[in-house]
Amino acid sequence: MIALIGRVISQMVSIFFSSIMVFGHAVILAALGVMGVFTGLCTLLMPILGLLRAFGMENIFIIKDEVQGSSLVSLPIGMFLGIICALLSWLSFRTLMKYFRWISKEEHNAP
Repeated sequence: MIALIGRVISQMVSIFFSSIMVFGHAVILAALGVMGVFTGLCTLLMPILGLLRAFGMENIFIIKDEVQGSSLVSLPIGMFLGIICALLSWLSFRTLMKYFRWISKEEHNAP
């Protein structure tokens, strides 16, 4: 009887641990995917916004309380922010692919 209770408790703990791991994997995969897509879009958007601001568009790159930076530096700043976003997007993609590989190895090696 005690052995049966021990096996039932062991199965319950195993199911609980597996469900927590699945939830953790889903959260990590969703976060990496959303970050990659968002920074990928910002990679395209930042230089365009910098170019528009350099050619006279108002209300772009408002820093705080209607204070705007100089329009002469808007294009280089937009390019710099675009490069940073591209780097973050690339890092997110690489991390996501490594995580997929790690999950597939872990699932393949599971009994």
